[in-house]
Amino acid sequence: MGAEIPLDGAFEIGSRGVRFEEITDGLSNTLLLGEKHVPLGYFGRGWLDNSTYNGDYPQCFTRAGGPDYPLAKTTGEMSWSFGSYHAGLVQFGFVDGSVRSLSVAIDPRILGLLASRNDGQPIPDF
Repeated sequence: MGAEIPLDGAFEIGSRGVRFEEITDGLSNTLLLGEKHVPLGYFGRGWLDNSTYNGDYPQCFTRAGGPDYPLAKTTGEMSWSFGSYHAGLVQFGFVDGSVRSLSVAIDPRILGLLASRNDGQPIPDF
């Protein structure tokens, strides 16, 4: 995996979810969940895909988004990122309950802003 990931998303790995009042960037501007990228041929295998009930190994069921973790662009890409088998897009649920498709070409910095719940930064159009 890449650089250290700040624990400022809607969930804190190994801890708890957060209350709505802790999502100061806005419920419609914060990712809640997204499609998990699993490289072709790695379903149910190793650190990239495993049961969500394996709570002692969160890399199996979590993903990161941001400058060090852009969206996976191909099904064969070996990365711990969000991704999809839908051509060119990845589905995300936002904290406000909306579901939106993001292009795999989204600027990873914007993805990072959407993944953070409380950085106070404006989110450019995407």
